Amino acid sequence: MTPDFSPAMLKFFIRARVAHAANIAFPAPRGSQERAAKVAIRKAAAVTEFEFNMAWMGRLDRPLPRLKLWMSFGIDPAVFGLRLNNGGQEPIQ
Repeated sequence: MTPDFSPAMLKFFIRARVAHAANIAFPAPRGSQERAAKVAIRKAAAVTEFEFNMAWMGRLDRPLPRLKLWMSFGIDPAVFGLRLNNGGQEPIQ
């Protein structure tokens, strides 16, 4: 089975991480914790706000910012023998 590193899967991972961060921060206000989690992920990945927002919507096709976001979660597509390309992935030859 080949892991999926598509923009849609990245969207799912980002949203899950943000929701988890907001849930474990109870009783702090949820909205402020979600914003803080988004900023923390964006800064850890060293991507622009525009690139992060595109990833949040599942529309980030460029491979380098997607790779930076995956790496900020501790997930390296190269470990699975995959290279990210525009909007998808390909096996490393």
